[in-house]
Amino acid sequence: MDGMDYTVFCQNTYNDTWKEEYVIEVNKRDTENAAALTAARLYAQRKAIDKTFVDAILKYSPDVPESDIWAAIAISHKLNVANLSEFGIPEELHKKVFETCLSAHQSWIKASGHSFERYISAIDNEDLKQNEIRFILQSEMTKLVKDNALVNTPEDIAGLNAWGKDFDLYAVQTVHGEQHIFGCIQSKTSIRDRVGRDVTFSRNAMDGLFWSVGVTLDGNFLNMQEFVHMVNGGGSYPQNGWHGMYAMSGIDSSNNRIYKTDVNLSMFVNHAIQAARQFISDRRKLNADWKAL
Repeated sequence: MDGMDYTVFCQNTYNDTWKEEYVIEVNKRDTENAAALTAARLYAQRKAIDKTFVDAILKYSPDVPESDIWAAIAISHKLNVANLSEFGIPEELHKKVFETCLSAHQSWIKASGHSFERYISAIDNEDLKQNEIRFILQSEMTKLVKDNALVNTPEDIAGLNAWGKDFDLYAVQTVHGEQHIFGCIQSKTSIRDRVGRDVTFSRNAMDGLFWSVGVTLDGNFLNMQEFVHMVNGGGSYPQNGWHGMYAMSGIDSSNNRIYKTDVNLSMFVNHAIQAARQFISDRRKLNADWKAL
């Protein structure tokens, strides 16, 4: 085993430990009770993770980074939880089948996210047209910057360049034939996706006096107090994280800066127009405290 690849070592150690611990735990419990067997399985998994991590660190560190060891243990654990043998899949194919399913899942997340972005950018609203406001994809914003097609300040342009893909869409308005970006938009099919990072990006935009909002298809997590505080401020969050968070489903009603909106995103559109007017009339007030009426 001395020359064994760390991924093989992690797989073998995890599987051997799990089998040993599972047998021990099952012998302690009522095998007729499904909940008891589930508990035994969970306990054995935890023991397998702990032992594999410690043994692999002792054997391979510092030659193999801790993150790589952890990733190798992760795949062993996920295969154990998936229990593909139940579906008649030969053990030698477990990893390939799992990775194929994971790839398909990740592809769906990416595809559905891009579809939702396109949905927002394609909003057909007469009020938006009258105010010459558009919601554009990040790629179009990048092109506008590259082509020097924006009249934003140099500080704005530096910020937009630095943020890169921190935002999915941008709100742009044309005034007397000149275009300027006034809003930064994060769109998520589910608000839980990367929300810890997104709130930091949003605060950066608000500090730069841009309208910063989030739009989600499924706002179910906005029923949890932690997310309510993250949006509105409160608890461990002294400051609101967005000017507004708009949910098309998952919540029953609006809550301060959390807004329940319809499929046409009418409230989101209305607030975008208010923010655009504030940006032009007195941008200094478009700080984190600003709130649409």
